[in-house]
Amino acid sequence: MAKGRSRSTWRGTQVSWAVRTLLAVCCSLACLAGCQEDDDPWLARVQKAGVLRVGMDPSWPPFESVDPESGDLVGLDVDLARAVAQKLGVEVAYVPSGWEGLYGALFAGQFDAIISALPYDGWRTKEALYSISYLNAGPVIAAHAEEGTIVRTKDLAGRTVHVEYGAEGDVQARRLRRRVDGLTIAPHDTARAALEAAAADPNSAAIVDAVSARMFIREAPGLQIVGEPLYDELYVIAVHPRASSLQKAIDQALIEMRESGELDALLDRWL
Repeated sequence: MAKGRSRSTWRGTQVSWAVRTLLAVCCSLACLAGCQEDDDPWLARVQKAGVLRVGMDPSWPPFESVDPESGDLVGLDVDLARAVAQKLGVEVAYVPSGWEGLYGALFAGQFDAIISALPYDGWRTKEALYSISYLNAGPVIAAHAEEGTIVRTKDLAGRTVHVEYGAEGDVQARRLRRRVDGLTIAPHDTARAALEAAAADPNSAAIVDAVSARMFIREAPGLQIVGEPLYDELYVIAVHPRASSLQKAIDQALIEMRESGELDALLDRWL
């Protein structure tokens, strides 16, 4: 998703969303087993205060931005933060922060959680505890829905694949080209340009981030996402590294939202 900055770390191994989520839950439980609730009063403090302070960078639509008419924060993460706070039985207070300063402000206690299209970063696990994922924004294949001839990666043989030059979709397309005969890569300046080119040619496809693909398909139906992301970019909620009780409560809130369909409804509303 080309928006002038990258939120991707693109480190770690390439494993499925389900496995990564399971690992996150296991790590959460292991951490909790190693400490007593009395040693971690973070959740109790949040509930006593009656408010969950959420840090976010309000310059990243459709996840969080300022409505020009009302001046209110709007977006997927804004609604998600409100829903999580409700599950915890508290109100939500949004704390605007620059993207580069989010982790530092979290560690300094300026807010209780980061909910800001934040990718899981295995290199920062000493700076924060992460929730399970609420969105996999990794690169996906977008192909014509009516054609129905592209249902797996091997179906890209002999076809043109449009990508955003230098993005992870470009990287994944180059990897596919090593094992898919006749795959031609067509680079573009943006993910949207790649999707527009794919939409204009029924015999081609695009490999772009899932967020760009979902938003384009909302505006111009005709393409569909094929299969699962080719690489995991898991958006998560981060809390202070000593706030394992809060992490556990947030995980439970996300699990309940996923099981009830509330999380899918939020994603469909904004993406």
